[in-house]
Amino acid sequence: MPGISNISDILVVDDMEANQAVIRRRLEPYGYRIRCVESGAAALKAIAERLPDIVLLDYMMPHMNGIEVLRILRQDQMTRELPVIMVTARAESEATIEALEAGADDYVTKPIDFQVLQARIATHVSKRSNAHNLMRTNAALDERVVRRSMEIADLEDELKQQVLRRRELEAQIKLSPEPLQVKGAADGFSEIKTKLTIAQDKFEVLFNSALSGKSVNIAQMAEVRLLLASLGDQMKML
Repeated sequence: MPGISNISDILVVDDMEANQAVIRRRLEPYGYRIRCVESGAAALKAIAERLPDIVLLDYMMPHMNGIEVLRILRQDQMTRELPVIMVTARAESEATIEALEAGADDYVTKPIDFQVLQARIATHVSKRSNAHNLMRTNAALDERVVRRSMEIADLEDELKQQVLRRRELEAQIKLSPEPLQVKGAADGFSEIKTKLTIAQDKFEVLFNSALSGKSVNIAQMAEVRLLLASLGDQMKML
């Protein structure tokens, strides 16, 4: 038995039940989940209900041929990138060219060489999976960039506020009456200035860390905020 692949959903579009049966019998051992429909209209309905991983689309069908189905799929945002392998007769070289120009990803000729078909299906399913993984990775990176930008913007605002707060506290120290004549007050103001310097230094470390792409340490941020809050309370007591 052929090697089993990751289960993929394949939609087979062919108006001949005998062809559907052969394709199902030859592909199911590879681990694929096969759905079969007999017309272009039924194919569009089936795709709208559940998007397959790949479509095997017969070129020659009554009412709506494979090219017409393909063009409709390529006009829809949801199915524009859906892998489609066109199935044509050997004598239909013009149909093959037309299919590729209409947006078919690949083609196989009748009678179908199922080893070739399996290889092509595996290739396109893998490409689709890799494309989806890349999209998810890019989306995650975009989210991280946005989150980082917001984090840095918040830190910039926070830093500005803390610089203003430090200046306000320093102004209060300068305006205090004769602080150095009272030893207790002088010691208190000296302690406040030291703590202000420590708080600003710690905050600048956090800010630079964010700019370099590292995660902000929330615990250290909380520590800085608590330190500044306590300094405000300490100033009121002097």
